[in-house]
Formats: sequence, structure tokens, C-alpha cells
Amino acid sequence: MAEPAYAGFWRRLIAFILDQIILAVGRLFIYGALWGIAYAGLYFAESQNQIPMVIPFFVAAIVLLDLWLAWIYFALCESSPLRGTPGKLALGIRVIHRDRRALTFEEATVRYFAKILSALLFFIGYLLCAFSSRKQALHDFIARAVLVVER
Repeated sequence: MAEPAYAGFWRRLIAFILDQIILAVGRLFIYGALWGIAYAGLYFAESQNQIPMVIPFFVAAIVLLDLWLAWIYFALCESSPLRGTPGKLALGIRVIHRDRRALTFEEATVRYFAKILSALLFFIGYLLCAFSSRKQALHDFIARAVLVVER
């Protein structure tokens, strides 16, 4: 079987940017709706002066929700039959196990949270894909995943 074409750093970066745009639009609607609900609740309870006390709790909830949303977005998309997020699919990238099968949800979850390690120390883990024979970043090595370009 012929060796597949692996997705390189720049293609992956552009796919990541596209996915962040998609997530930003979704976040805008979700967080705007949540803030509107919270504000309306305080308004109707005649507690507008409590807003400064509510903001830290709201921000903490948003941070946790954001982590959850991004995890679900990436893990579900990469373990789906499509094998990629919309940003990756737009660039012809598929995420597969190094054994050339689809990732399970658990493997996609490991890959997502391993990106934290890749980001440590000035994103050096991401730069590994420039030097790896299969163009794998640190989180790809950890999850035993490769990103291939389907033509």
C-alpha cells in the first residue's frame, strides 16, 4: 500500500484558524444568549447592582463551558465518519489512527487534551510536525494519530 500524503504545518495551521473562526461564531451566539439570560434574570429580580458580583462566576462558567465546547467539537468531528473538523475537511485533511483506521472518541479526546502539552514551551510540540517523517505534532504522537491529505 502506498504511503499517504501527510498534512504539513501550514495546511494544519490554516485548518486550525478556520476551526477557530467557526468556534468563535458559535461562542458568540451561545455566550451572548447566556449573558442576556443572566442579565434579564438580574433585571427582573431588580438586582442590577449585583452584576459586579455575578461577573466572576459568569466568567468561570464561560471558561468551563468553552473548554467543554472545544473538546466536544474537536473530539466528535475527528472521531466521526468524516474524520475531521470542518476546517480540516475544507483543506482535504483527515485525522486517522496511524494504523489507517478512524480514531475512536476516546483517542480523539486524548489528542485534544494532549494539545495542551503541545502548546507548552512556546508551541514547540506543534513544531515537531515540521521535522517528523509523518508530520506528527506531539499530540499526534501521544494519540497515535496522523493527518493525511486526501486528494
